[in-house]
Amino acid sequence: MRRISISTPKSLDALGRVIAITRRAKVQLVDMVVASEDSMYRVHMKVEGPHDEVQWLVAKLDKLPEVLRIDEGDIDINY
Repeated sequence: MRRISISTPKSLDALGRVIAITRRAKVQLVDMVVASEDSMYRVHMKVEGPHDEVQWLVAKLDKLPEVLRIDEGDIDINY
C-alpha cells in the first residue's frame, strides 16, 4: 500500500482534477482525506496496485499545474 499526499490551492476545480486523474489510474483507492486549510487543500490518499500504476498516477498528478506539492511513500500496515 502506498501513501500519496498532495497540496493544491483551495479550489474545487483543482480538487476535481485530482479526483479525475485518480479515477483513470489502475489502482484501488483505499482511503482519501481532504483537509481544508487557510488557502489550500491537503489531499491524503492510500492506494493499492502495481508499482508502475502508482508511479503513473504520481507522475500524472505531478504534471497538474494546480498541484503545488506531492509526496509519496510506503505505508507500514503493521503500524
